[in-house]
Amino acid sequence: MRRDLGRIPMRAPINPISCIVAGLYFAMMPISARAICTYSHFSGWLFHYDGTIGEKSRVRVTLTESNGELAGVYFYSTQLKDIQIRGRIVDGTRTVFEEMDSSGKITARFEGDFPGRDPRGGFGKEKLNCEVIVGSWHKIDAAQALPVYLSLENATSGTLTNRYAVAGAKDDALIHRRAYQFREAVTKQDKTTVASLIDYPIEVRLAGVQKTIRGPKELIAQYDAIFSNAYREAIATALPRNMSARDQGIMLGNGAVWFGANGKVIALNRE
Repeated sequence: MRRDLGRIPMRAPINPISCIVAGLYFAMMPISARAICTYSHFSGWLFHYDGTIGEKSRVRVTLTESNGELAGVYFYSTQLKDIQIRGRIVDGTRTVFEEMDSSGKITARFEGDFPGRDPRGGFGKEKLNCEVIVGSWHKIDAAQALPVYLSLENATSGTLTNRYAVAGAKDDALIHRRAYQFREAVTKQDKTTVASLIDYPIEVRLAGVQKTIRGPKELIAQYDAIFSNAYREAIATALPRNMSARDQGIMLGNGAVWFGANGKVIALNRE
């Protein structure tokens, strides 16, 4: 029997225009209005931030801390290719990152502040620590800087070389490949491929009734009832890379789909 897999609360939708406003605001923000951020108590954890660089470029940033230094990767939603970054926290209130190419050459720099309150209201009136980063990004050989807004989506134990160890997975590339295949198949309504990427039996809730699907033929027969327009949209907008993981599995998006250690789907959370 499948275990009950929880969800992560949705954040407020991103408004790209507010990136520019927030960037100007935090450039003038006094130190007293900034948060004090430290990751030192969470060694061995990965922190996943979602947000934007510029007005339209959606990104996910994954950070980990070791001996006061930050390392990580980020990718653009349109490319799904990790870009290496390294950095540090300055005075507990701001961070500086350097972006590197495959040879280790520094190609861009990011500087940001940790605000005491989320300028977009995603965390309500909650006093923040490391949950939001607002700043700017620029290429080393370019004067123009782009505004950046990042919001912490989740944190999970793991390393940059084995992100999904907590879920029992040993091959990050396999997980990413199958998560991408599943998302694309759902987006394109490729029912056969979707059915082939599921670990059976799997339980789904239809019309308020829990139903066990025992194989690909049953899944395809119930496909339109399972993959409603809203559910397909939730899957299509999720990022199938650097996902959050728990001992129960690996989450696509906010838990709409869960993958097992072999990269196959073990839960479909339609509600």
